[in-house]
Amino acid sequence: MISFRAAIIFLFSSLAVFGIAFSIRWTFLWDIKPVSWDYEPPQNGALEAAFFLLSIENVAAVVAVIAAVFATALYFKRLQQRKLAD
Repeated sequence: MISFRAAIIFLFSSLAVFGIAFSIRWTFLWDIKPVSWDYEPPQNGALEAAFFLLSIENVAAVVAVIAAVFATALYFKRLQQRKLAD
């Protein structure tokens, strides 16, 4: 059974991973755009790194949403148990 504290830790750690990946991508790879068929892709690996960081951001965002849902559900469950105890 997942605890409220574990869900909160999971939420903040996924938000931290999202923030780190976002800041790295926007600091070093801000000018990378998706490649169309008209242009030759860059050969230095910057495009691959930008999409890798973007995929990390997307996964971290989904995990953060799931952790937030679990934390909210566990919070309301705890409130309900306290009301029943009173």
